[in-house]
Amino acid sequence: MKSLNTRLLMAASLVLAAFLGITGIILDRAFRTSAESALQDRLQGNIYALLSAAELDASGQLRLPDGLPEARFSTPGSGLYAEVRGADGTQVWRSSSALGLQIPFISKLPAGERRLETLTIADGIVLSALSFGVAWETNQGNARDYIFSVAENLDGMHTQVQSFRRSLWGWLIGVALVLLAVQGSILRWSLAPL
Repeated sequence: MKSLNTRLLMAASLVLAAFLGITGIILDRAFRTSAESALQDRLQGNIYALLSAAELDASGQLRLPDGLPEARFSTPGSGLYAEVRGADGTQVWRSSSALGLQIPFISKLPAGERRLETLTIADGIVLSALSFGVAWETNQGNARDYIFSVAENLDGMHTQVQSFRRSLWGWLIGVALVLLAVQGSILRWSLAPL
């Protein structure tokens, strides 16, 4: 009986461990994908905010106001950076948050296209950057091409993913231990007559 009890407990434990391990891996990947998608959506939203704030001045030059809806653009080192370049790659505008940083944003991108990339800057800081090509119609009716780029530090997303990962595996291990204890008790009780 002891051998039968041990065999059943071992087999059930292996199946349970495999199931919970695979579940943990799938949930971890799903959360990471969701966090990356949310970051891309935030970057896209910030580009739209910059587009809505941009205006042409009397001379036909694109200008952005000093005060933008997202306050982090005005705070140096905030982790959220933006830049607008002309079709020739020259910088038209840059957020105050990028003060002192050399961020290698895209300098050539056709109107209507967008590109997402990961950039590494000084001190090993990793950014997720989204660039969007825009054809802006001037008062004279001709179009000028611009590239609106926004980048966000990935540290926040990585911290969020790590926190979720710790919580997920902690709960899965706790649930596994409880299930193993319940399973062992049920097996002992059901095999007692043998």
